[in-house]
Amino acid sequence: MVFIDGSNMYHAIRAYSRKNKRYYKIDYVKLRDVLLQNRHLIRAYFFCSYDPKAKPVKFYDYLTSNGFEVVAKPLRTRQIGEKSLRTEKGVDVALAVKMLSLAYENAYDTAILVSGDSDYVEAVSLVKDKGKRVEIAAFRGTINREFRQLADRFTYLDDLADQILKTEEV
Repeated sequence: MVFIDGSNMYHAIRAYSRKNKRYYKIDYVKLRDVLLQNRHLIRAYFFCSYDPKAKPVKFYDYLTSNGFEVVAKPLRTRQIGEKSLRTEKGVDVALAVKMLSLAYENAYDTAILVSGDSDYVEAVSLVKDKGKRVEIAAFRGTINREFRQLADRFTYLDDLADQILKTEEV
């Protein structure tokens, strides 16, 4: 199964674009297929947040029509003094719970986690303790050494750029 942290990838591709002075977007269908390497896919999940006041996101429809299960949590408004901030809540927890519960249900042999967020260290450790393989894919500079070494297999997404990224004019 593939578990993609959409927020983490959004920030990672923005940093990658700034570094390379071009605007890139991730083709998540290609990303999923490249990481699978012709293995049997049970399900691919894309975890993200959305603005409940905005129009529905066509991107989520695109992912769903290409075999992804989209798990979208509404952004929350938080008051800090006189400022209102929109924050993501529950996305990381939803991903970790789904990855863990499916491991305990013996629903998969290998989890491919697409994120550099070290908040997943404990979840990955528990999935591995359950006898599952965990592969992690992330961009350079978005993942720490401990998390990278925890993976049974680690892939730098930068190395797959020509296969998974598309450029767009600004």
